[in-house]
Amino acid sequence: MTHSRSSGSQKRLKSILVTIGLLAATKLKWIIGFLKLSKFGTTFISLGISLAGYAVFYGWKFAFALIYLIFIHEMGHLLAAKRKGIATSPAVFLPFVGAVISMKEAPKDAKTEAYLAYGGPLIGMIGFLPAIPLYAVTNNPFWGLVIMLGAMINLFNLFPVSPLDGGRIVSVLSTKIWFIGLLVMLPLLFFWFSPILILVFIFGFITWWKRAREGYIRKVLSYKIDKQKTHINELNNMTAYMFDPAVNDEGELIYRRNVSYYNLQEVYRKQERQMMSNIKQKRSFFIPFLQDKERFKYDQQKVEFEFLEKKKHLLTVFSMDSENLTRKIHSEEKELMNLKENMARLKTYYEAPKKTKWLVLVLYVGLAAVLSLFFWYGTNIMEQYPPGMF
Repeated sequence: MTHSRSSGSQKRLKSILVTIGLLAATKLKWIIGFLKLSKFGTTFISLGISLAGYAVFYGWKFAFALIYLIFIHEMGHLLAAKRKGIATSPAVFLPFVGAVISMKEAPKDAKTEAYLAYGGPLIGMIGFLPAIPLYAVTNNPFWGLVIMLGAMINLFNLFPVSPLDGGRIVSVLSTKIWFIGLLVMLPLLFFWFSPILILVFIFGFITWWKRAREGYIRKVLSYKIDKQKTHINELNNMTAYMFDPAVNDEGELIYRRNVSYYNLQEVYRKQERQMMSNIKQKRSFFIPFLQDKERFKYDQQKVEFEFLEKKKHLLTVFSMDSENLTRKIHSEEKELMNLKENMARLKTYYEAPKKTKWLVLVLYVGLAAVLSLFFWYGTNIMEQYPPGMF
């Protein structure tokens, strides 16, 4: 009897770990976000395929419970996105991976992203609540499985590492929490080895690292914005010193290239050769933070070279007349606007009022505590029955 119970516990543990891996994969939906297929027909077809795949390995009851819980969880994200006016694709189920719901536009700030993330585990928890009275009435261990599995799925999602929901929620509080989550996750990878969990850790580290380097990224972007402004001013002054106005045979105003135009071509060629030589002589790898000054000088040269190439291309390829020049200026002004928008997003994305931070903290900790209680309750139910009963 003891051996049977031990064997059953091992099977349950294996199922739990497999489920965690499957769920973690759903958080990597952006890797496979290209799967934007047809409307709801795709959802139900892919759901059926996934259901059959899970059933082959874990049985129909476990498969139904898992698919239902993942579906409700993803519908929570979809509902939250709809409430915020963000368009999404229908859910697409991928066997042994999870479900994919891709957003057609990015959230405007971390507060909105946290709202979308919170919808998954919150609605996911509501989705398994009916199993509690059903177990009380029937004493069927299947409902205990639903409670335990549902709590585990949504609780795991609250782990504070991006791209999991918890990582996106706590970003409103402080993105430094991501690093703490990564440190906690390291020993877990050794005890419960899973390729999917390793991927979560890798992408979580990449997300944290990008955030840690945003200060430097803003510095380079600010320099690029200044160079873009200078470039636009040069375009506005171009006709004044490189072209002479004239009238063609049809009586239309045209601009003919003068000596300054060809002199400038030669100047740009010399500058290009010099810059290429300087860039090649400098190393392209610098120790982050410790050698940021040296790297910034290197990146400055790369930005300057980029704008030199723009001007050189303009002189050698661009067919110049007043209409084309105006179109080119508008294009560069649009690029400047995009750069400024990126800068504003980097500066303000994670900003939130203290009131919002406290609310998010209370909701996050509260949901995690409630899910922990449900997981404990479901686990106690499952320990009363041999695995063959569900």
